[in-house]
Amino acid sequence: MKNYVLYMNRQQIPPELHDKLLALGAAPRAARRERPWVRWGALAACCALVLGAGMWGLSSGGRPGSNPGQPAPGAVSRPEEAQRPELPAPDAQPLQPLEDKFVVHSPAEGGMLAFPGIPGIDYRDPAGHLMLDCARAYDPGAFSVPLEKEDIQSIFWGPEGGPEGEHPKAEQGDLPWMLFWDGYALTGTAWYSGQGQLTELVIWGEKDLASFQLELRVGGLPFTCCILLDRGEETSDVFGVPVTGWRQVYDRDGDGITDYVCSSEFMAGEVGVRFENRNSPMRSEYGGNTDLELGGAEQFNALFVRQALTGGLHLDRLAEREEVPAWREERFDTLEQARAEEAFAPYLPAAEPEGYGSGSGSAEFHGSLSYQEGVRNRLFVRWSRGYDSVEVCVYLQGLGKNCALADPARPETYDLRLYSIPWCDSVPEEYRETVDCPAFRAEDMSPELVEARGQEKDTGGLSFRFDVLHPDGTLVSYRCDRMTAGQVWAMVEETLPKA
Repeated sequence: MKNYVLYMNRQQIPPELHDKLLALGAAPRAARRERPWVRWGALAACCALVLGAGMWGLSSGGRPGSNPGQPAPGAVSRPEEAQRPELPAPDAQPLQPLEDKFVVHSPAEGGMLAFPGIPGIDYRDPAGHLMLDCARAYDPGAFSVPLEKEDIQSIFWGPEGGPEGEHPKAEQGDLPWMLFWDGYALTGTAWYSGQGQLTELVIWGEKDLASFQLELRVGGLPFTCCILLDRGEETSDVFGVPVTGWRQVYDRDGDGITDYVCSSEFMAGEVGVRFENRNSPMRSEYGGNTDLELGGAEQFNALFVRQALTGGLHLDRLAEREEVPAWREERFDTLEQARAEEAFAPYLPAAEPEGYGSGSGSAEFHGSLSYQEGVRNRLFVRWSRGYDSVEVCVYLQGLGKNCALADPARPETYDLRLYSIPWCDSVPEEYRETVDCPAFRAEDMSPELVEARGQEKDTGGLSFRFDVLHPDGTLVSYRCDRMTAGQVWAMVEETLPKA
């Protein structure tokens, strides 16, 4: 066990995969008292293990329009700043701020509205083993946009959107009252292909200790997370539609409070649906439950299934998007091809790393460029030889990855020689981010900083991992195996600003 822990503490992932873990993926299960950005981080980590290319976000205002058939240039220029730049923005979807949440309001007096017949759904406990499902993958150029209130209303009311004035549906409130979503604060995101076609969307709802997540996909059930519980194949017949239901009762977020999680999957016409709610304002003996909390969660879920199958789910308004951000994806077979991208060339090695060149037998080279307007501009190169590799990833002028700046005057924030394996026991929590992968300003770089980042690799030699933040906001990530500190420093030094 000791050797296993030692091995796992020394494992690293390529920055290309790390970025996908941060930026791509499927929505997470809604969580109590989560901030939106925490929820999104879980979403990215859930799906990115199987993502092959990018899915990037657009802000809700000023969405740029362009022709995806005309590739954008390899770089997007930004004026250089006289002062030190701010940290690069995280490579993640922008989310609606809290004040932009859509709070559902139902009629104040519901006495004239008949309580609906609640369908009987068999919510089963899932099997206890894990399975791998690599269903999710996005094409280059895919992007997301936040859903507005009118977008969410159109899903339930149809293309006409929300009812107004004397419209017969106005008495229902913002949404059909039989959803029982009154008081829930909603946010949502829609994902589109690089050609502007809707692929899926997610709506999150939160109300006190209760929350839910609704996933919709055109033409099939929503994509699954990479690792999930095997729910079995048992279904219930609801209005002639097979519905799979499952439930879990456990402390989901470790706060000492039991959570009642209830989920269902089904097809509502051509729309695939997954609805999961955690807890519920309701208390019920639904399904013969003596635990009213569990019965309430199941009833809340069943009410949504009823509304979706009787009232329908309408995605016409959101089916296509004319404004598609420009994007470009390239692959390179040699370093020379990568360096032909002039905007990136100053940050790339001038020559192949020693021992990894084309004449090094089994050494292989991979290079790629990923660009999306206003979101990402990244060029990645990797030389690999067996279990060892040298990787350099350039995020041009702040378009891409976030970083954790370390103070060169404080070795405890970055010097691996001060800590022992396992790091979870030896590194103070406040330093874990920078000890794991610190970023240094280019003007502060030195051979001593590089040397402090060396650690023994299980396959032999040293491994180095750190980022360099340049004055124009460009971030360069280095991951180097089987090289000396001097060799790594020489590769970094040639890219630094000249005095």
